[in-house]
Amino acid sequence: MMSLQIPTLWHWACSIPKHWNAPFVLGKRAISMMPRMLQKPLGLFHLTKRWWLVSLSVAQFQASSLGDDDRKYAIAKEQQQLLMDDKLLGLGSGIRNVISRNRSGEGEGEEQRMLFLDGNAILSRAYFKIMARVAHGGLRDMGSEGDWVVTVFRALSMILHLLEVRPTHVAAVFDYEGLTFRHEIFRGYKQGRPPIPDTIRQSLECFKSALLAMGISVLEVPGVEADDVIGALSLRAVKDPRMKVRIASPDKDFFQILSTQLRILRFPSKGSGIVSFGLEEFAQRFGSIQPTQFVDVIALTGDKVDNIPGVAGIGEKTALKLVQEFGSVENLLERRSEVVLKRVRESLMLDDGGILLSKRLLSLKVDLPAHILPHTLDNFVCQIPKDQGENFMKLLQAMERYVDSSISQDLEKKVHKIWKRWQGPKSLAPIIERLES
Repeated sequence: MMSLQIPTLWHWACSIPKHWNAPFVLGKRAISMMPRMLQKPLGLFHLTKRWWLVSLSVAQFQASSLGDDDRKYAIAKEQQQLLMDDKLLGLGSGIRNVISRNRSGEGEGEEQRMLFLDGNAILSRAYFKIMARVAHGGLRDMGSEGDWVVTVFRALSMILHLLEVRPTHVAAVFDYEGLTFRHEIFRGYKQGRPPIPDTIRQSLECFKSALLAMGISVLEVPGVEADDVIGALSLRAVKDPRMKVRIASPDKDFFQILSTQLRILRFPSKGSGIVSFGLEEFAQRFGSIQPTQFVDVIALTGDKVDNIPGVAGIGEKTALKLVQEFGSVENLLERRSEVVLKRVRESLMLDDGGILLSKRLLSLKVDLPAHILPHTLDNFVCQIPKDQGENFMKLLQAMERYVDSSISQDLEKKVHKIWKRWQGPKSLAPIIERLES
């Protein structure tokens, strides 16, 4: 690849650290939406349209460059003060409850915890929270060249809070921007959604790069939605009885894979914080049905967000009763004449395959073959970046122009504490010296 001479600061801003040798760079479309201060240097890297060869995820590149000794980094066992104070960005402290519930037995035996991050959802959550604060006067509008930076900072702060559940493995999964099998079987899939705000598009590549520079693996699989990737990897993980899985996402589709080993860290629709959702909470909300039957419920009610139709006249309450009585939509359709409510029975009689199509669209595709999803949990072990975080710090410096320096410094110190837990203090001496200077 051609060697280009550009200022070091901009070289690392929103680009992939050299030591990963990742074969992708920012495309022209992403560059055009960057602030003017970044467009010129980043334009030198325009070699492809977007992240080419993205199916070979960064996790694979990291794994291929690590030796056996590198994979055996021990997770620091020292207890540290939880990082709850995030007043500068206004992030709620609801995750305190999550941590107190999940830390029991932490470090005992060989228990491990896998944390999957719904990257697109976290970034969107950060953006809309910031816009809400701007609208209510709680944060000044920084303009089109500043709001994307604040969005990235807010999203990173949210992830640092999520990392306080002390995972031993972590991965951020993003949607592939293209068609999937669901678009092929239903043309109306996700039609009618509002366009993605430009600020989120601007933030996306820098957010991914920041996660990589932190040492968090980033996955984006062509033709497969992030939900399916997370679902498939989660079910692989829980096959190990020592592994507990946590999925950070607001998406209710993950209800269908809940188990004693798997919980969801959800973002409430109103307010702030994180809500831990497991089998107990599922039973309280949906009664006696099993998590695997949840997809039958939403196949009847439909999903407006993804433009998946339901059955006319059937809401959640009625759908729950039908699934409790008949067990599945397949059995319900075979015995639809037995439904007591006339209006519901007539609607079911008119169905010509739409209900089963909806169930297929709403079911997580967890049987992804190895050639599509070749990753193992070893790819996601929590460990400090091989450059000891220098590239992450340079990226923060590049974005610091648009935020108060105290916010950047606060984020930097929190990341340092996370790294210290992941690997221990010895290899962090260069960073510690700089922070203390």
